[in-house]
Amino acid sequence: MVQCTPDVCGDHGDCEVINGTHIRCSCRDYYDGPNCEIFKPIEHAAKFDGKAFIVFSIDDFPHLTSEHEESLSLRFKTSASSGLIFWQGQPFDVPLKGDDYISIGLSDGHLVFSYELGGGASQLISNEVVNDDNEHQLRIWRKGRDGKMIIDEGAPVVGSSFGIVAMLNVDGDVYIGGVPDLDSMTGGLYEENFVGCIGDITFNGVKMDLMANAIDGRNVKPCDQWVRKKKWIQIRKYRWR
Repeated sequence: MVQCTPDVCGDHGDCEVINGTHIRCSCRDYYDGPNCEIFKPIEHAAKFDGKAFIVFSIDDFPHLTSEHEESLSLRFKTSASSGLIFWQGQPFDVPLKGDDYISIGLSDGHLVFSYELGGGASQLISNEVVNDDNEHQLRIWRKGRDGKMIIDEGAPVVGSSFGIVAMLNVDGDVYIGGVPDLDSMTGGLYEENFVGCIGDITFNGVKMDLMANAIDGRNVKPCDQWVRKKKWIQIRKYRWR
């Protein structure tokens, strides 16, 4: 019977025995290869395979007051019809049970911008399908209960959450491309992580460096098919906590 040993995946991956017959390494810190031995820095955009995600600190996307307008923008490319693109809710080890959250995802090829403030979640759904394997730009805004979403140069999609509460109360970090436990962290709202490429992430007008600003991540690779290229500079490595 095969066994995991410290040297199988090295310092850059987690070892898992599959069916007692073979070993699989889940690589982190932007490493790749059968034993997570190949360093692949993220230059412009990240590629997600349904098991990958990047984590940014809650401090990078704070929710200050109900009167503060917050914004988020990113570019993406996918052929998948469903998947979680952006998530911020409760801390990693706290299951979501009616708590506040803010999310962006795909459903039947449409983008869905949703947030729960305590009185009933908003559901802003794009008119067009976006899983055409072409590059798209997404921009969203939220102020209190009111939200707006624009894809490329299309018409705005607007909506509001239910109830009278206007403040978003979340204590968790920001996840891009998916989360490690979909059922627990999203309360079953999402069943799949994102498959495709994401880049040009901006929180409240501040561009996020996919390596220097990230605090965690797993199985993330460079996106080789991204249209526009931009150099991202590695500052330090990050460990899965």
